[in-house]
Amino acid sequence: MKISFILKISMMLIALAGVLYAIRALNTGDVADKISDPQSALGLLIGSDYRPYNWCPEKTTKVDIFAKDGSILKTLEAPADISAVCEIMMGAFSSEGIEEGSYQKVLAAHGIAESEIVILEWVAGKPVFRVKGMPFSSPMLSKALDRLAVP
Repeated sequence: MKISFILKISMMLIALAGVLYAIRALNTGDVADKISDPQSALGLLIGSDYRPYNWCPEKTTKVDIFAKDGSILKTLEAPADISAVCEIMMGAFSSEGIEEGSYQKVLAAHGIAESEIVILEWVAGKPVFRVKGMPFSSPMLSKALDRLAVP
């Protein structure tokens, strides 16, 4: 036998072993957790249920954070803080157990014009939000609100 034939066969066996190893690695539960995580680069690459969404007006000047009683808890004016709450990852959710009246006003984004205000509502204790009547889930926004709500 020629040496080139033996090299080709060995390369094909190595490639087959690599494919079998990759299939086994992708079937573990750890990969499924990373794919469903909205902050995971692997989830964005493979295509998780979460998609980028900017709910604020085009040129947002400030964002008000509201307390549970409806008073303004904090006003965000730094571009990094505004970006953290405006540019989010949104995904689908189950509306089971969520009533229409359970939404509370949590954020108000102000545009350049005074009349340009967009209100974001959420269900307390859950990563479920609503903007202009459209509900969505966003664990990333929940984490950002927890971080920014501290005075």
